[in-house]
Amino acid sequence: MLRRLLAVALLSLLAGCASTAPAGPGVPDGVLIVTAGGAQLYDGDTAVPPTLDLRVAGDGIHRGVVAVTLDGRRVSLTTVPGGLGASVAPMAFASSHALTVAVRGQPTQSYHFQVVSRTQVSAAAWIAPGGGLACQVVFQYAPAQGPLAAALPDARLTWADPTHLTLSWTAPPAALTIPGGLPARWGSVLDGPLTLSLTGLRAGRLRRATAPAPPAPPPGLALTLWSVQTAASHASVAAHASAAAVLSPAGWQVQPGGGLSGSPDAAALAAAAAAHRPAWPLLANSSAGPSGTDQLLHDPAAESALVAAVTVQVRRLRLGGVNLDFEAVPGGDRGQLTALVQELAASLHAAGAGLSVDVVPHAPGAVDAASAAYDYPALAAAADRLVVMTYDEHFAAGDPGPIAGVDWQAAELAGTLPGVPHSKVILGIPLYARTWTGDQVTVSGYAPAVATALSWPDLAYGYDFSAETPELSGDPGGVPAQLWFDDAQSLLYKIAAVPRLGLAGVAAWRAGFEDPSFWTAI
Repeated sequence: MLRRLLAVALLSLLAGCASTAPAGPGVPDGVLIVTAGGAQLYDGDTAVPPTLDLRVAGDGIHRGVVAVTLDGRRVSLTTVPGGLGASVAPMAFASSHALTVAVRGQPTQSYHFQVVSRTQVSAAAWIAPGGGLACQVVFQYAPAQGPLAAALPDARLTWADPTHLTLSWTAPPAALTIPGGLPARWGSVLDGPLTLSLTGLRAGRLRRATAPAPPAPPPGLALTLWSVQTAASHASVAAHASAAAVLSPAGWQVQPGGGLSGSPDAAALAAAAAAHRPAWPLLANSSAGPSGTDQLLHDPAAESALVAAVTVQVRRLRLGGVNLDFEAVPGGDRGQLTALVQELAASLHAAGAGLSVDVVPHAPGAVDAASAAYDYPALAAAADRLVVMTYDEHFAAGDPGPIAGVDWQAAELAGTLPGVPHSKVILGIPLYARTWTGDQVTVSGYAPAVATALSWPDLAYGYDFSAETPELSGDPGGVPAQLWFDDAQSLLYKIAAVPRLGLAGVAAWRAGFEDPSFWTAI
C-alpha cells in the first residue's frame, strides 16, 4: 500500500546558492517539494532557482505510479537510489512555470512558480557632511559576499544587512564598477555591469546608477509641461520650453456660478510663443471644493457661461487648447462632468482649439471617491487627450513610499485604459519629492529635497526594485525621516510605458521641481 508521505526534492545545481526560498502557505498533505538548501517549493513562489534536480521518493514509488510534468511536458523519470529522479534543463531567469506531480490513487498536486530574476543593483554616491566620499549599494537579492569582495579588491565592504552595502576606499577609484554575473541568492546572478563615476561629485548632489540601466525614451517623446507662477517654474519654462510639445500654465479657476477667475501665467505664455510651442492653459475647478463643483455641474446656465467665457479667452489669447483639471469631483456627478466635457470640447473644436482632460486613475476594480466621477471612455471620446495622473501612490502621514512606483503605475493604467484609445492617452509623471519626518509630510522640488537629505546623520540609500524608485533615510534631530523622490533615471522607467502601450506622450507636474538631468535624459 502506497504511503501518503512522498518527497519531491528540487535541488539547485548552481554553486554558491544555499539560501532558502521565501516562506509560504502549508504544503499539501502527502507531497513535499524542496528547493536549494532544503526549503519547500510552494505554489506561487517567485524566486525558484533556475537549475533543478528532480527527485521523487517514498515507499512503493516506481515509474508505473508517478507522472511528473513541467509546463505540460512529461518529465522522464529514471530509477535512482531511494526513488526516481530526472534532470531538468536550466530555466530562463524570470520565467514562469507549472509543475504537476501525479501519484496513482492520490490527487494531482500542482505548483505554479517563477524562476528568480537576475539581481538588479543600484548604487549612489555623494559628499558626506564631513567632506568625504559616501558610497552605498543596494542589491535586489543578496549577493555572495566572497565573490563580490574579490571583484572589489581595493574597497572596504561594510554590510548593514545581506542586501545593503557601504563601500569605502583609502584612495577612491575614478569609478565604482560591479561586474555582472556574480552569484546571488536563489541561483540568481548580478545584472550588469554597474558603473558609477566617483569623480567630480559636488556637495548637496546625489549621483546614482542602476543595473540594468533604464530604457532610453522613445524618439520624439511628446511632453506636456505644466507650470505655475513661481520663480523656479518660470526659470524652468524659459530654459526648456522648446523641449516640450505643449506648455500648460496654471492660472484659470472656475467659479461655482460659471465665472472664470484668474488668467494663464503670462510668463509661461510668452515662453511658449518664443519657443513656437502651443499653450494649453490649465483650467481648475472651483476653490470651493466638491460643493462648488457640484453646484456648477448641476446648473446648465452656469456651464454654458463657463464654456462661452473659456472659448472667448482661447480666441483672444490665440491658445492651442485648454487642459481641464477637475479634481475631487463628487462621484454622483459622473454624467454631469461628461456632459460638460462634451460641451466644452465642441465649442473649442469650433474655435480651432483642443481639449485635454486630467483624470485620477484607479487599479482594476478599485474605483474610489477620487476616481468615481470619471467615465474614461466617454471623456476620451469627447476630448483630444486624456491625461492620466499616475502619481501620489503614497502621500499620507505615516505611510512613506514611492510617489508613483512603476508597479503601481502599471496597475493604475490597467484599471483606467480599457475602452480608451491608447493614442489619446497622456501619462502623468511626478517631478517632485516628498519627505516624511515623524508625522509630518512635505512636498518640494528634487534639488532642495535631496540637498537637505544629504545633510542628515546616519544617512542610508535605499531602492525599491519593484517600484524602480530611490529613497534616502536618516535621523535628523533624532526624528526618523524618509525622502522618496524621482530623478531622471527613475522617470525613464515610468516613461517606458509610453512606447510599450502606444500612448500619446507624457505630462510632467511641474516645471521647476525636476531633476536637472531630466532634460538631457529625455
